Amino acid sequence: MSKEIIRYGIIGCGGIAHTHAEALLQIKGAKLVGVSGCSPQEPVPFAEKYGIKSFDSNEHLLSSEEIDAVTVCTPSGYHAPIAISAAQHKKHAIIEKPLALTTESAKQVVQAFAKNGMTGSVISQLRFYDGIRKVKSMIEDKRLGDLIMANLTMKFHRSQEYYDSGKWRGTWELDGGGAMMNQGIHGVDALLYFIGEVKNVYGYIRTLTHKIEVEDNAVAVVEFRNGCLGTIIASTSMVPACNRTIEIHGTKGTILLEEEHIARLYIEGEKEYSADDIAQGEAASSHIITAGGHVKQLTDFTEALLEKRAPYVSLEDGMKAVDLITSVYASSKTNSIYGR
Repeated sequence: MSKEIIRYGIIGCGGIAHTHAEALLQIKGAKLVGVSGCSPQEPVPFAEKYGIKSFDSNEHLLSSEEIDAVTVCTPSGYHAPIAISAAQHKKHAIIEKPLALTTESAKQVVQAFAKNGMTGSVISQLRFYDGIRKVKSMIEDKRLGDLIMANLTMKFHRSQEYYDSGKWRGTWELDGGGAMMNQGIHGVDALLYFIGEVKNVYGYIRTLTHKIEVEDNAVAVVEFRNGCLGTIIASTSMVPACNRTIEIHGTKGTILLEEEHIARLYIEGEKEYSADDIAQGEAASSHIITAGGHVKQLTDFTEALLEKRAPYVSLEDGMKAVDLITSVYASSKTNSIYGR
């Protein structure tokens, strides 16, 4: 590996791969070298757009001495096997969400990187936004007191055309789930980031408005190990769609997040703050993926490799989000509390 630059390859050529490419081109210490896809021809237009090398297979990209690290941007069902292959080829990797489709396969990814001495991470860009960081800091500083309740609401909309646009979309085999696993996993990760380890889960998933295998509506009740109770609502059926919200209540106050912005902050004995009173940082939308958050996370990952330190988001973090979501699925299937 070059001592001053990390040479990246992108595996996968879909929409999110362009977000990764645009991010990597902005990062000091990162160089985008090449791309591979599901066929020898697929990555050619992508490579021409960004002026990089087109590899005719994932194997050739992973075997290349021109590549130090990869970003995995394939359909979700391929994330785990490609990540494991990357580790075996002695490549560092940052994997798009979800890390894997099951807790067991996520564990296998974690083990592969540990065994081969490589660094891995999963895209969880919300953790890098100012509003999210401020909330995390206030919780750690006990400004809210002891946590009592946390409510995550994700009422999104996806059309039938969205699901029909790719054969993998809305399937258990390659999407791994719907409103919670695909659209909702970033919110779930943020909830875990704020509150901590999960003890018990009870959930329902239903397919109510789309012709897909996976759920388009889900609700869950969560008991955290620290005693906090929580709820999760996830949907791709809402008309109109709403912004994601996370409301956290403690014995001394309440915080309401709307997307990545603090919409309300109340701390006992202090002035009550609204969104207009709080410096928010970068704006974001739940319906449009921009490169901003990816720039922040890929910058951290690149610096971690250069500085030989752990990245801010670990593979274990990605595994925990998958574990919570698949626990909701298991609970719904068995109609029982699913303990962790």
